[in-house]
Amino acid sequence: MGHTMYIVARDHPELFAYLRDRFSGDGTVEVILDRRFAQRRQGGAHRTPERRRADRRLRPEVDQELKIRAHAIITVSDSNGP
Repeated sequence: MGHTMYIVARDHPELFAYLRDRFSGDGTVEVILDRRFAQRRQGGAHRTPERRRADRRLRPEVDQELKIRAHAIITVSDSNGP
């Protein structure tokens, strides 16, 4: 069985608190506050060569949802299923 993650934009702590309290007894729901500030490793005058092979943010739609709706809902399936 999978679980659901609510990711809440960092500038909406009241929504984070509400969802955290609302789902506090539900072991299948995780509510997290987005910790990212901005895209990492943006170009600059003293830029070092890129060492990462790919962008670790595998779901770019989450960034868009956080901007539009202040939260994103992600369903994560359990890979250990039957």
